[in-house]
Amino acid sequence: MTKTKFSLILAVTIILLLAVSAFGAYKYFNDDEKNAKVAKEDIDVEIINGERNLAEESPEEEIEKEIEEEEVIEGDAEQVEINDGTEDESVEIAKPEEVAEILPVTPTILPSPSKKRDNPDELRIGFITDLHVRSGSNSAGIRMLGSEFVNKINYFIEKMNNTFIPNFIIANGDNIEGTGVSYDKGMAELSLLKDLFNRTALKKYWVVGNHDLRSVTKKQFMQSLDIDYVSKAFEVGNYKIIILDSNFSKDDTDVVPGKGYIRGHISEKQIKFLEKELKNTDKRTLVFLHHPPLWSIDGKSNFRFPDNAKRLQEIFSQNKVFAVFAGHIEDLFLQEIDGVKYFVSPGIVKNEKYQGTFSEITIKKDKMIIDMSYLKKDGSYRTIRIKED
Repeated sequence: MTKTKFSLILAVTIILLLAVSAFGAYKYFNDDEKNAKVAKEDIDVEIINGERNLAEESPEEEIEKEIEEEEVIEGDAEQVEINDGTEDESVEIAKPEEVAEILPVTPTILPSPSKKRDNPDELRIGFITDLHVRSGSNSAGIRMLGSEFVNKINYFIEKMNNTFIPNFIIANGDNIEGTGVSYDKGMAELSLLKDLFNRTALKKYWVVGNHDLRSVTKKQFMQSLDIDYVSKAFEVGNYKIIILDSNFSKDDTDVVPGKGYIRGHISEKQIKFLEKELKNTDKRTLVFLHHPPLWSIDGKSNFRFPDNAKRLQEIFSQNKVFAVFAGHIEDLFLQEIDGVKYFVSPGIVKNEKYQGTFSEITIKKDKMIIDMSYLKKDGSYRTIRIKED
């Protein structure tokens, strides 16, 4: 080989090596920039499942199972954004349009769940909030729930009954839209919703929301759902569950139709009930209420949070509450504050990005996993795992 040819080959080889090195350096710094951006998010998510498949995962799976990471969705788990304007419940709100598509008269009862949850250290919860159901009348004048709501709720119920099989299901408030709805229509909608949830034999618990009380009183809410509480405490294995009513006015009076208080308030009676229940237990405690007890979150306005949220946070922290779950603001939020985990979920219809949202919450000792499902634009469900910091 001549000296000239050797020099040419050597030069080409050096150029190729430099090109590969440059590409590697670019990818390295580009990935670092992307990772830095993800790290700035308060919570990350990863895709668990992108298909509408009721048999996607066995309920026997351990929560420690490693999930193969497909993609991190940037911006899917933002801190709270108040996106419902400056609503004032003292202003008359237009009556919503009647819903054309309606639910069949008798919902099909599902077979009893195949698995019983009997591990006292593991708790599974089916969580759904802000259903805002509305109804219409068929040709015979019989009131029915709109199919927009029924289809989403049915999918949740079937997933709970056939796949996840939680210890209990909880509907976390604003179960009906309530706006411009008479009390008798509101009670009928709540009763129809109860029948839909009763497709499964799984235990169900209900939280009252401010939209429910645009139509019915708390007494009528209980009558319609055939329950005897708006606040309640009970135990499941090594866990204590507390349901709070956050629907009071500043003077501790009940929120009632025509006299709303959108931001929420927890009355002194409710606080005494909470403190008593927290004092009388050594179990890991979870609290459910409609209004998120958040305060001064990353510079966001406190207007949509209960006016005594800071006091609640202090009680939760002092009593080592494990986690608090809420809805109301139609946004996604997960953060630990003073040792307490706070999770807020969007509802099923009012957040354009997260339609049909529900969560499968698994708690095992000091670990909590939240797999949240929502509808994609193509009509299939995507499930994401929400990660803490």
